[in-house]
Amino acid sequence: MSKCIQIFEGFHLNLKQIVTFDVIANEQIIINTNAHFESASSQICITLTEDPKELGSASEGIIYVELQELHRIKREISTYFGIKEPKMKQ
Repeated sequence: MSKCIQIFEGFHLNLKQIVTFDVIANEQIIINTNAHFESASSQICITLTEDPKELGSASEGIIYVELQELHRIKREISTYFGIKEPKMKQ
């Protein structure tokens, strides 16, 4: 059975499809996958927003989430891969 994490309501990511991920500047997680999305890119950028209108929206591989969700996603990916949770780069 595949393990998935919820990125936002109605959008889940299969953890087996993650190839690499990088945590950047306290506000982004860049995830490279081997999945095929509607767009040609297999890269997802999960980024921090404080604008309630942007929350849970996704366009051109960019997904907007709150700070708590960004940390939850980072924690769940790290746990799945069995690695120490990376610190946010300044």
